[in-house]
Order: sequence, then C-alpha cells, then structure tokens
Amino acid sequence: MVLVFSIPSVQTSVANKLTDFLYEKYDAKIDVESLSVSYDGRVVLEEVFIEDHHQDTLITAKEISTSLLNISGLITGYDLDFGNAEINELQLNLKRYKGEESDNLTIFGEKFDSGQPKTQDFSLTIDDINILNGNFTYVDENNKYPNLVSISNLNINASNLLVDNSDVFVDVNSLNGLEGRGIPIENLKTKFSYTSQFMSLKDLQLKTEESSLSGSIKFNYESPEAFSDFENKVNLEAQFKPSSINTKDLKVFYEEFGENENFEFEGNLSGTFNDLNLENWKMRGMDRSVINGNLNLKNMLAENSSDFKVSGNFNQLSTNYYDLVNLLPNVLGRNLPKELIEIGNINLNGYLEATPTTVSTKSTVTSQLGNANLDLQLGALNDTNFATYKGNIVFKDFNLGRLVGNNQLGKTTFNLRVDGTGFTQNTLNTKLNGTIEKLRFNGYTYRNLKVLGILRNPYFNGKLISKDPNLKFEFDGLVDVSEKENIFDFNAHVEYANLYNLNFVERDSLSIFKGDVLMNMRGTTLDNAKGEIVLTGASYQNQKATYNFEQFTITSSFENEVREITVSSPDIISGEVKGKFNLREVPALFQNSIGSLYANYQPIEIESNQYLDFNFDIYNKIVEVVLPDIKLSPNTFIRGSVESEEDDFKLTFNAPQMEVFANKLQDINLQIDNSNPLFNAYLEVDSISTSFYNASKFNLINVTLRDTLFIRTEFQGGDKNNDDFNLSLYHTINEDNQSVVGFRKSNFKFKEAKWYINKENLKSQKLIFNNELTTFNLDTLLISHEDELIKLSGKLTDSTYKNFHADFNDVDLKKITPYIDSLDLGGIVNGELNFLQKEGVYYPSSSLEIKNVSINEIDYGNLDLSIEGNKSLTSYQIDAILKDEEYEFLKAKGGINVSSENSNIDLTVDLNKFKLEAFSALGADVISNIRGEASGRASITGDYSNPDISGRLTLDQAGVKFPYLNVDLDFEDQAIVDLSKQQFLFNKIDITDTKFKTKGVLNGTISHQNFSKWELDLDIDAPERLVVLDTEATEDALYYGTAFISGNASIKGPTEELKIDVTATTESGTVFKIPLSDTETIGDNSFIYFLTREEKIAREQGKEVETKPVKGLELVFDLDVTNDAEVEIVVDQNSGSTLRGRGAGTLLIEINTNGKFNMWGDFVAYEGVYNFKYGGLVQKEFQVVSGGNITWDGSPTRANLNVRALYETSANPAILLENPTINRNIPIEVYINLNGELTSTDLTFDIEYPNLSSVVKSELEYRISDRQNTELQALSLITQGSFYSQTSRGQNAPGNLLLERASGLFDDIFSDEDGKFKVGVNYVQGDRTPDQDVADRFGVTLSTQISKRILLNGRVGVPVGGVTESVVVGNVEIDLLLNEDGSLRAKLFNRENNIQYIGEQLGYTQGVGLSYSVDFDTFRELINKILNKEIEKVEQVPEEVEENPKSLAPDYIQFPGVN
Repeated sequence: MVLVFSIPSVQTSVANKLTDFLYEKYDAKIDVESLSVSYDGRVVLEEVFIEDHHQDTLITAKEISTSLLNISGLITGYDLDFGNAEINELQLNLKRYKGEESDNLTIFGEKFDSGQPKTQDFSLTIDDINILNGNFTYVDENNKYPNLVSISNLNINASNLLVDNSDVFVDVNSLNGLEGRGIPIENLKTKFSYTSQFMSLKDLQLKTEESSLSGSIKFNYESPEAFSDFENKVNLEAQFKPSSINTKDLKVFYEEFGENENFEFEGNLSGTFNDLNLENWKMRGMDRSVINGNLNLKNMLAENSSDFKVSGNFNQLSTNYYDLVNLLPNVLGRNLPKELIEIGNINLNGYLEATPTTVSTKSTVTSQLGNANLDLQLGALNDTNFATYKGNIVFKDFNLGRLVGNNQLGKTTFNLRVDGTGFTQNTLNTKLNGTIEKLRFNGYTYRNLKVLGILRNPYFNGKLISKDPNLKFEFDGLVDVSEKENIFDFNAHVEYANLYNLNFVERDSLSIFKGDVLMNMRGTTLDNAKGEIVLTGASYQNQKATYNFEQFTITSSFENEVREITVSSPDIISGEVKGKFNLREVPALFQNSIGSLYANYQPIEIESNQYLDFNFDIYNKIVEVVLPDIKLSPNTFIRGSVESEEDDFKLTFNAPQMEVFANKLQDINLQIDNSNPLFNAYLEVDSISTSFYNASKFNLINVTLRDTLFIRTEFQGGDKNNDDFNLSLYHTINEDNQSVVGFRKSNFKFKEAKWYINKENLKSQKLIFNNELTTFNLDTLLISHEDELIKLSGKLTDSTYKNFHADFNDVDLKKITPYIDSLDLGGIVNGELNFLQKEGVYYPSSSLEIKNVSINEIDYGNLDLSIEGNKSLTSYQIDAILKDEEYEFLKAKGGINVSSENSNIDLTVDLNKFKLEAFSALGADVISNIRGEASGRASITGDYSNPDISGRLTLDQAGVKFPYLNVDLDFEDQAIVDLSKQQFLFNKIDITDTKFKTKGVLNGTISHQNFSKWELDLDIDAPERLVVLDTEATEDALYYGTAFISGNASIKGPTEELKIDVTATTESGTVFKIPLSDTETIGDNSFIYFLTREEKIAREQGKEVETKPVKGLELVFDLDVTNDAEVEIVVDQNSGSTLRGRGAGTLLIEINTNGKFNMWGDFVAYEGVYNFKYGGLVQKEFQVVSGGNITWDGSPTRANLNVRALYETSANPAILLENPTINRNIPIEVYINLNGELTSTDLTFDIEYPNLSSVVKSELEYRISDRQNTELQALSLITQGSFYSQTSRGQNAPGNLLLERASGLFDDIFSDEDGKFKVGVNYVQGDRTPDQDVADRFGVTLSTQISKRILLNGRVGVPVGGVTESVVVGNVEIDLLLNEDGSLRAKLFNRENNIQYIGEQLGYTQGVGLSYSVDFDTFRELINKILNKEIEKVEQVPEEVEENPKSLAPDYIQFPGVN
C-alpha cells in the first residue's frame, strides 16, 4: 500500500479527489497540480490555487513544502502538526468586495463551518515558515482608497506558528518587501497575534529606508468586520520606544505631509486613527520643532483634510514658520501669514487646539520677539485678510515692530482684550480694551496707556488715554477714512507732551506742547477736505521761551469749484487763500510761474485752470517754533496771486525786522510781478548785520528781456558803511536746463579801494549750476583794482569733488582781507592758490609771494611760499621764508602727506629775531604790550590734523602787561622757552616789573590746539617782593591800590576765561582800597543780563532761569595780610569818608572783569584813621584803636565791623559845670564804636577826659550820663569842637565849621601824600555865654618826621580878643627813637595846664620821660628781652595726649581731626 501511494501519479490522483471533495461538499475551489509525499513524511504541493467566492484568486503558491509530524491528527483533521514549511511565490489577495462586511479569506474559512457544535478544537502548528518571493494585497472596495495594503517581493521567516481554531499566533523573525506605495520594508520583526477581538504586534521592530520603529502595537476591534472601517472602528494601543519616522513614509497615510522630514519620538498611542491620543508623547525633528505632552489627533485620515484637528496639553511645543510650512506645505504653507517668520521659534507651554484654519490656546508663549500669555481663539487662518481673533493677550517685551514690519515700532508690554479680524494693516478691525504698560515707538518707550474702542484700518472710534510722564493726553472721538468721504470728528486734550523726549523734535532740547485739538473735517484728500480744525489753549516751550497760542483755527470751504482756506490766530498767522487749486500742486504752480520767464524752462505738468489769491499776516511766534533760526517782527505780511494758464505771479512780502541764522535784516520789502514790464522782482533791505560783515541800503531789482533775467543790486557795507557795492548780473537757463548766472561789469569799494568785476564786460564770466544745486562750474572771473588783479575759477560736484583756483597779481593784502579785530595784515600778494577735494580728501597747493608783509603795522619783509604736490596729489613739499634785507625772520621747510593711509607732516621752522609786538593786540584786555624778539628752531611732526611741535626758542627784551592789574613785567634776557607737542614751556624765567623793579620767577606752560584755543598754565613765584596790583581810582572801580606780595601766583585757563590765583603774604608798600557803595547803576556792571518777559514770568512762578555765562578774567587772592599792608575802605564816595589802617589777618578775595567781587576773612587793625567827612564842611580824623577787626563773609559791602576809633579834641566844659570860673579848653577823647555791617553800621559814642581831675571828671560824667546825651555831646564835639548847652545852642558852630574846613584845606596843601609831613593853621572861636567870655585863638600846627629817629608834633597859638590876647600859648612834643624798632623812646613835652581860672595867668607843665614797650607772654620772657638774651630752649617731655580727645564744643560744631 505504501509502495503504491509513493507513486507520484497516485499521489496526484488522491489530491485531485480530495480537492473535488472539498469543492462538492464545501464549495471551496482548491486546485493542486501535483502532490508528492516522500517516505520521510515530506509533503510537497505544486501550483496550488484557491479561489474566493467571487471566482477570483484568493491564494496561489508555486510550491508548498512541509513535513507531516502527526498522521493521526491529519486523518482526524483537528490536530495538524507540521514541521518546517517553505512556500515559494505565495500570492495572498485579501479583498472585501463592495457591499460586503467580510473579506474573501474570512468567507472562504466559513465554508468549512458545518454549523454543528465542534466536538474537538482545531489546531495547526508549524515550527518554522519561510516564504520566498511572495506578494500580499489587501483591497477594500468600500473605502475611498481601496488599495489599503500591497507588499511585493515578500520574504518572511517565522516560527512557532499556531492556529488555534480562528486564532493565529506566530513569531515573525524577519520580514522584508516592497510596500505598494513605494516603501521598502527592510526588516520587520514581531510576535504576531490575531484573534477575533484583537491583532497584536508585540516587540515590534520595523525598519524602512527612512524610518525605524521599536515598540508594541495592538489593534482592538469587536469583530474582524471592523477592519472595513479601520480608521474609525479599530482601536490602537501602542507603546513606542525611541523611534524615528520620516514623512516619506507618512505620506502613505496622509498625503499632505511634506517631503523627507524626519522625527524622533517615543510615547504611547491609544484610540482610532481618526481619534488618536498620544500620551507622554515626546517628539523632536525637522529644524527646531519639539513636542512634549499629551495630544489628541482627530480626523487624521478623514476624507476632508480641513477636518483635521490637533489638541493637547503641552509641556513644550516648539516650532517655527518654516517647520510648519515644510511639515504641511499645502495645508499650512498656503494659509499661515508670512509675518509669523519674524517671530522665529515659538515655545508654547499650556493648552493648544489647532486645525488648518483655527487655533485656540490658553498658554504661555516665548519667542525671539518676546513673551506672551494667551487666552485666545483664532479663526479663518486660511485668509490673512479676514482672520479672526478673540480673547485676552498679555505680551511682555514683545517686538511688535518686527512682526508688522514697522521700524518705528519696538518692544511692547500690554494686557488687552481683543475681538476682531484681519492681520494686515489694510484689513485690521478689532475691539480693544485694556492697558499698554509700555510701548516703544519712534525711539521712545511709552508707559501707562489705556485704550477702549474699535480699531479698524483706517478707522478708530473710542478713547485712548496716556499717563506717560512725557505724554499726558486723552483722545475721544472718531477717525474714519474707510468711506467715500472720510470723517475726522474728535477731541484731543494734550495735558503735557515733551516732544524732545518723545523724539519728535530734535532741534530743541526742551520741547513741551500743551493744548486742545478739536477737529471736524470731511473729505477723502487734502484737495477736497472741508470743515474746521481748532487748536485752543495751546503752548509750546523750548529752551528759549514759552509760546502761548490762545486759539488757532483753520477753516476750509467750497463755493462751487472755488475753495477758500481761512487761517485765524492772533499768535501764529492770519489770512486766507482763495481760488481753484490742488494743494499738492501749489509748489509746482509757483515754480512754473517763475520759470515762465525763460524760454528754455520745461514746466512741471499740473492740472489746468488753477489760480489762487493769498493774503497772510505772519507773527513771529510760530516762526520761532517751526524755524528757530528765523525771527520775524510784528507787522510782517505776505500777499499775492498766481495763475497756471497766464503764468501770472504776484507777491509782496514786507517785514520790519527779520533775523535769519543770527543775521539781522531791517525793513525788508520784497515785490515780485512777472508780468510787470518795468521789473519782475524788487528787494529792498535797510540794513543787514552778520557776524563777519554788515551791509545797509540794500537794493535789488531785476527784469526779463529776451529770455534773460537781468539783475542789479546796490548796497553799502562795512562797520562804518564805507564800502559801496554796485553789482550787475544776469540769469538764464541753457539748453541743458541748467541755470546760468553771468557777471556783467560791476564795481565795489572795499576798504577805500574801488574794485571792478568783469571790467571789460566779457560774456564768458559766468557761473553754471543745475536745478538740484549739486553741480557748479565757474568760468574765470576777473576782479581788478588799478594794477591789482584777482582771477577766480572752479568746479564743484556734490560733496565729493571741489576744485578752485585763485590767481593774484600785485594785490594789496590789506585791501582783500576782511576786518579782523586786533589783526591788521599788510603786503603785496602775487601767485596762485589751488584747492582740490576728491572723495573727502583735500589737496591744497599754492605758489605765493607776499612782499612787504606787515602784521599790526610791524614790518616783516617779504614772504615767499611754495607748495608742490606729487603726481598722485598725496604729498606736498612746502618751502616758505619771511625775511627783510637784514634778517630771515621765519623759515619753514618740509612736507605734508595727505594720503588716507598715512597722513602726516614733517616741517622744520626756524625763527630769527621774530618780532612779537605784532601779536600784542591779540591779548585784548587780558594781556597787552607783548614785546620782544624770538629766535630758535622747532620741528612740526606727526598727524597733520594734530601735529607735535618740539624745539626751543630764545626771547630777547621780552615782556608782557596785564592791563586789569596794571602790572607790566619784563622777562630776563635770553629767556628760554621750550616747545613740546602743542605747548610753550617756561622754566624758571626771572621777571621784573617795569615800575617798581620788584622780581619774581615764571614757570609753566602756554598750550594751544593748532594755534587756536590758547590756554595758560603759568606759576609766578615771588620769594621776596613782587607787585601784583597797581591801579588808580576810577568811577566804577570795585577796588584799586598797589599790592606787593611774597608767595605764589598762578595764571590758568583759556585766554578768554583766565583765572589768576594768588596765595601770598602782603609786603611793604601795599595799599588796598575798596570804594564801597550801596547803589548800583547800569554803568556799574556791563555784564547785567536783562530778563525776557517769559523769564520774568518763570521767575515769578519760582522756576529757575538760566542765563548765559559771561567769560572774562577772574582773580583769586588768598592773602596773609601783615602790618606792612594798608587797607582803605571808602565808606562814602560822595563825601569821601574813609576807613584806613594797618594790621594783620587773612583775606580771600575773588574778583573778575564782569563785576564779581567777593571777600572772605578777618583783618585785625593795629593802627589807622577813620576820616569822617560830611556835607563838605565836616572833616574829622579818628584814630583807630588797636585791636579792632573787620570780618568779610562774601560781599565786601556786608563786612562785619568791630572797630573803635578815637577823635581827640578840646573844649571848654564850663557851660556844663556849675563853677563858671573855668575859662579854657581841656583835652577831650571822643570814641566811636563801629559795629555791624559796613553799609548799616551801628554807631555808638564814648567820651573820656584824659589828665582831668577826678572832681571835674565826675561832675562831667554825671552831666553826660545816658546814651542820648552822650551821642548829642559827642556829635557837638565832633562837628563844633564844643560841648552842647541849652544856653549856648551852637552860636559859634557855623563859624567853627567854616574855619575848621578852611584849616583842613590849608592842611591838605602843605601835607605830603604819605602823611609824614603835615602843617596847618586853625582858628578856634571862643565860647561866649552870659557867664563867661573865652577868647578866640589863632594857631599853627606841625607834625613831621625830622629823621628816622626824631618825631615832632606841635601846636602854637595866640589868643585873639580876650584878656590874654598878648600871650603865646601852645603844646610841643618831641619823640626820640633810641633803638631800631622804636620800642625805646625818650619824650620831651611842653603842655598847657588843664584848668585856668578867671584872673589866673596861663600855666604850663614841662617834662621829660623814657618809655619802653615790649610784647611778652611770661615775666621771664620780659626779663630776657630787656637784657637782650635769647630764651633758652628747654627740651620738653611730651605729654601723653589722649587720642581723639572729646571736644568741649557743642555737637553741631565739628573741628578737623576731632570726632
């Protein structure tokens, strides 16, 4: 039997019968071409074919080879156990036909189900399976895309196949093939399970050319029929380990994915493909896209791609415009606004929901433009013009300008509630409500803004409130330019706007605007706008002033086609424009009217039939604000008319005064009329004042003849109007549409010399320039005076090229140089000057000879100057010499390199007896009488824009004077001055003043910057005695006198602002006088600054008023005043009362040439005189009592006095005493106590009676006891020389005053200036009362210093008209100085007796005495000084001093070094 069955034909026959049986019983069409079974149980089926229920191929195989391991199971049909199986060219075609629920393989298997309960489970096992070169397809005709899966070239190696009833389990060790959509599967490995409820791929590893997956996947379904709606009914459970996937593979499932974008991911999946959840999903890919969170994908495989939606809570969602567009180029690439490019990479944290056209989020977003908190819904993203948005947006430091493409916008921080549409400027339409914390616009950051309204471009209706410190305003109203007729209806209240800080105004460093703007206008353009604009209560403040504009109104109206614009403001401009015109074409209308004078003019195309009439009064206030460099006076107006067809243009401009860029014009009258046959334009200016030249009586008139505008102008110039100008010009337009200005024969008188321009009236002398004023070409212009000739020519092309030439022929330098203060140049010039600029580099060259050079009338001979350049014009050789027949004063030789890589100078300058007197005038009032001669050599090297100068000069007979101090100093002969860099160094140069021959030493430097901006840093040392002040009294002098010092003085600062600082001790001969005055006139201070009206208002409001600083010379004296110095204060300039004395102290004095005079310090008077004068009659000298002091604390007029002065006189006390027998004068001492400020001194008097008996003295003191009586008697003694009594009320006072004043005049005649010799006469009237009659007295006084050691004081008189008329009376006192310092003196005297009784002869007392005065602190010191011994120096043991001892002063007084 076995032998028979082994025959192949028998085996094939059995197989055919079996397949026929299956077909007949189960309707299962199975064909096997041959069957072979080997003795070892190996079964081979060839050409196997299985047909499905639609008679289409279900399974085919070229060959199936396996082993039968369980024959009995095969016989029963329930337990099939095969060994290894190999299948070649397997073709498995799974298909679900249209309208059917199950696929063909399922239906084929159901054919073998009898419907009867199974008595035994079916199982099939295969240990190993190898499928070679197979194909697998899965087609679902019920799907939009039927071809779901197709794998060709399928090769499978699997093991452990178990078919348990309908469940299938197999381990796929490797699987490769080509997916039907072109995805090559390189390898697939998994543990596959298939049941009626799920399909699982456990431990899946799938690798394609582009992707690599690792994880486990499980498909859950209610029945296999669910695969018919796979994307909606099959639930996916997947856990992915780190894997990668490429969009090339994803396009199989969703064709909108981009090409070749790779992602790395891990996480879990659950749900259907149209409702897929991604949990703990981490994905990174493309450029900078990251997903980290839990997501949900809906409708991923839906038929309509617009139904796709992604949502989730993201720990991190990072992407950018380019990644989104590359991921879904057709979906997002066409819909995302390109403005999102500027955002860069977006990082989102929070909830996000997105579809191809909508986004909803509640999240925190960071980007390169800034951060944001979003609670926002976006819609219609596929149309950027009408995209919608609604929600709350909080932006922090977000660069809004980059997002919308506006450079003026910057970073912003705001919190806004928005509800609107449109992302572009043209479609923006949104409701806004919120605050803008800060907004960067136009370079300024605005803060604290509130907005409420509707913003729609071009429309806003609502409120905008700003509380920014530099912009406080409120806007309320409507701006709508979206309709056919635009509407502006709003009210803007500007409380404060600092336009400078807001960067709207750069010109004014202070720019503040305030005011209200009311606008009610309608129209689409400026040409049809009508309505009214009102500016009220406005003000503008800049650094110059505050400008108030009460009201400014602009009204525009139409009557038919005639338009009228009215401007009304009493502060800005008032007037009207009326006519038919387009505002934008008005400038061209004026230009065409003027250009119509020329045949070659090409007019600008404008609308026809335009005309306008204008009439305006212009006020200076608006001009100062808009054009601060231009100022107009009141009564300035402009009026006229212009027409487009007739080319008619009339204009009249009149201004009483006008200031343009610091140039002042007076009485300007301009008239233009291009149809007037007599003139087209006439300009008249009364005077023109500029910083370099002044002109007056300026007249200009022009007229057009034969296409040429002829111009003639006349005016006078110069400081004294000595220069006359008569110029004739013409202007035309050539064929190239360029302007041509020609010079006809003209003349002008400058510095008394009459010059001619184009004397021969040649047509070639003209200037040609284009309309843009960027190119100029000047043909040779001849300017001549007698035999002197100047030729000028040149060319200019924008700012990159300039080439000018000037030739001089016997030209007097003095006649062509302008008036320069303190500098007068002379000489005869011959040669040429060339100036060339190319690309910002300058190339000057010249060859000049100037004969008879003089500077300020000082002759220097001839100057030869030669400058030669190389071929590339980068290097120049200079050779200059200034000489006369005897000396070569100056020689300069070397080179200058002007190349941009190495610009330098190397020049050697030799000086030989160069005269310095010529530069004396340059010092003006600060330094004068500069004199002497300089010789030496200097080298000028380095960068030619800032060279170094080194060398040495020798000065002969040099000197300088300081006019303000009236001190003239001579330098020592052969004084050496070194030159280093840009400094003159003076090293210990001896100086001597020319008047007193006192000496000092000069050290320091004088520096400069390219011989400008001179600055001094000099020190003068006076080791012994040097005069620093020697001035006389003048009417406006703040001080005067002569000062000698020993110490140091420094002179520092720029020449226009020098500061002289003196720290020294006064020396003998010092007399410093201060004429105090408590009144001031305009002439007292030339530096008085007059406040403007605005500044006065500001000062009244308590605001600070800044005035311009006044420069000048400043002096600071820090003096240690000794007894050698004499200080005199003129208390009253009108009467001549003075306080003069010697003493000691310290004074700090600050003075400048602009009237500043401050004093600080203390002065203790040792001796002095208070010269009291009053009314021209009273003149009394008080001797200052030693020990008084004067203290200054800033103002010299507010010094504090504590001075006691003595006035000695004699008077008869009989009128006050009860005893009438006394009939002669006794010595009286009247003391004046001066306390308080100098200008309001408190005067008190004391009266003392030297050498008077105690009885009489007591009675007098009793009679004169209270202050009122004391002052009365003191004044009587000072003014009358007698006591005051009710019985003798000054009957002799007028006579005494007149006689005393006459005696004073006689004293002044015979007294020398220093007071060492005084001689005078006096006549004293006697007292005549009812009780007594005292004789008058005539006398002679003498006070002199006979020699250095003998002093004489005396008074001799003769009584007149009394009982003792024949008696000669008098006092004489002689002092003999017995030692050098005068401390030891011998004294001889003859003195009248104090009291003379009636009937007694006049008595005298004579005497001789010896006195010695000495200063000492201890008795021992006194003995040693008397014995002329030096005090022995005893070494003292230093006491222990407590560190930082506690001060006894109050806490608010702090001494240096004491805590």
